[in-house]
Amino acid sequence: MTESSVFAAPWDQKITLVTVLVSLLLLGSTAFVIWLALERVPSAAIRALLLFGALVALAALAGGALLAPRRYTIQDDRVVVERAVCPVEIPIASIRAVEPLARGSLSGSLRVAGSGGAFGYFGRFRNQALGDYRMYATRSDGYVIVRADRLYVLTPEAPDRFIEAVNRARRPHAGGGAL
Repeated sequence: MTESSVFAAPWDQKITLVTVLVSLLLLGSTAFVIWLALERVPSAAIRALLLFGALVALAALAGGALLAPRRYTIQDDRVVVERAVCPVEIPIASIRAVEPLARGSLSGSLRVAGSGGAFGYFGRFRNQALGDYRMYATRSDGYVIVRADRLYVLTPEAPDRFIEAVNRARRPHAGGGAL
């Protein structure tokens, strides 16, 4: 068993601000809708619909918090994007390259499914330069691209050290093919 390396994924100012504002707005409007449903709406059907909508909004907020990247770990035979639930595992053997992502490479990206700022940038994205990719980022700089069975964009706290650690872990896997 090899030693694991852990890389923090701290939030930058922009993600912190967006997360706080979105959370406050969502919690405030949800509280208002619940109050409205319980105190002002006489129709049971409309009350149920409003309460269901409030529940969906709270579930979306909780889901974002639970699926947000927390840190990146390189251990044994995989790179792991640590999250409160459903960690993302990238097998070391599948990694063809890991390198800094050039500034501007994410321009024109469209979010297919995931978060575009609250609790981070994570989920499925697409743009013309990269095609389809998965992003698990907590900052808007220091991007690292992991080219494996699919493309992953990450933002470890120390990108150069992260790249070195992944490349060290890849060495036993790099020459495994036929001569």
